[in-house]
Amino acid sequence: MKRSLLVILACPVCGGDLTCALLEVDPRHDAEIEETMLACKLCAREYPVVGGVPRLRPPNPVLRATAKTREAFGWEWLRYPGSLSGDKDIFLEETMLPPRELAGKLVLDAGCGMGRYSAVALSLGAEVVAVDMSESLERVAALARDQPKLHPVEADLLHPPFKKRVFDVAYSQGVLHHTADTRAAFAAVAALVKPRGLFSVWLYGKAGRYCDFASNPLKPGRGWIARHRRAAWVLVLLRHAVSDLVRAFTTRIPIPVVYALCHPLTWLGVVPGLRWFTYSVDPRYQVRLIENFDWISPPYQWHHTKEELLRWCAAEGFSVVRVLPHGLVPKPGVLGRKNSP
Repeated sequence: MKRSLLVILACPVCGGDLTCALLEVDPRHDAEIEETMLACKLCAREYPVVGGVPRLRPPNPVLRATAKTREAFGWEWLRYPGSLSGDKDIFLEETMLPPRELAGKLVLDAGCGMGRYSAVALSLGAEVVAVDMSESLERVAALARDQPKLHPVEADLLHPPFKKRVFDVAYSQGVLHHTADTRAAFAAVAALVKPRGLFSVWLYGKAGRYCDFASNPLKPGRGWIARHRRAAWVLVLLRHAVSDLVRAFTTRIPIPVVYALCHPLTWLGVVPGLRWFTYSVDPRYQVRLIENFDWISPPYQWHHTKEELLRWCAAEGFSVVRVLPHGLVPKPGVLGRKNSP
């Protein structure tokens, strides 16, 4: 942990300022802080810094579903092949963030996994606070030792340990629907963005009502969906029903077994017709494997429509800048700018 991070941290329980035991002993300490304790000035709760990562989750009992979701993502991201050549293009497409909005800005990666998009934001000139609650943070911590503008933090996005309105930009790519309450997590992260700051988020989608599905924005080259909207809507409904049936089984068995079952599912990802009933069509086998595992393993997986997401933006004081286009399966996403007070 870098000492500069301390000024934006807050107790995840009461919101009080945190003090650092090591800096109280040696106020001039400028090196990476590997091991120490942080304490809240208001409620006196203590939080450890372990392996350079402040561990700032609330000291509440962890629900079984939360614990298994955390375990699943730790398993997943520790096996992900690392940063890939197309990560920057995917990041810019899916966040819809102009690169100029990142340079020199304080940015929150809300649900960073092993840090693939944190690395992209860093490369675009941002200072990045990378938050996750799984063991995958170990990979981010290793990178942060050589990156003065990268700050890994273990935290629960329902109770983020930061002061309000401190980030110029926040993004959360396919993460908030894996919390116990997507709406509450959206509000918690949105509160951390400065006035006139940007918040980008996308969520797992669902077919919803046909009238809403028919107005979903499509990527270029998806004319066949536009010409057969109702058939596409029925296909998405069917795909979701199959997914629910599969997940009723896979979320109840040990994670290593789920990972093994993903191999045959991954091979189907290149079979015409059947590939749309898998959960990844990426051309790389290892990426398809991890993305299929991502879909069928975590207990928490909620699905939303763009209409829900647009309502949430309005309720939290954001004006929508862009709505994310997608393919067959709805992928509600927005880039919003926080209104001035």
